[in-house]
Amino acid sequence: MPKWTLPRCCAILHWRSPLSAILLALTACSGGQTGMSPDSTMTIPPPLTADFDSIQTNIFTPICAGCHSGANPAANLDLDAAHSYNDLVNVPSTEEPMLDRVKPGDPADSFLVVHLENDGDGAPASDIPFVIQWITDGALPGSSSMPMDIRGGQIPPTEKRDTRATDQNDR
Repeated sequence: MPKWTLPRCCAILHWRSPLSAILLALTACSGGQTGMSPDSTMTIPPPLTADFDSIQTNIFTPICAGCHSGANPAANLDLDAAHSYNDLVNVPSTEEPMLDRVKPGDPADSFLVVHLENDGDGAPASDIPFVIQWITDGALPGSSSMPMDIRGGQIPPTEKRDTRATDQNDR
């Protein structure tokens, strides 16, 4: 009886033909189908940039929202796309109440930066400079986030007023 150095199924394939092992690997990659479907798509997030939408797409949603979302998010911080901006910007940290989670223009006094630098929680160190730059630039909301007013309602975009029209009393 030969001594097995590979799992038995792979060793048998190896003895029969190296091509068999390649074919088995390719079949395994097809998800049980006969091959990659022409309709199948692979979603690759856009490259990370120093803006809120990119940080949401590349960091908060895939890395953080697993713990920071739902009915009872960790640290009462919901980082899903619908809530993250309002739960982060100008909100005191529950872990370090003297710091805001994100203080626009001041990454050194933003708990998010402190947390990412110390713990990371799955975010690669190479992502941190983008978060720092976003905060330095004023932590502006993205196109997918709508800031809330203090009563909890959405702040509508400012309406353009026709400055040509004047009140009769102003003439």
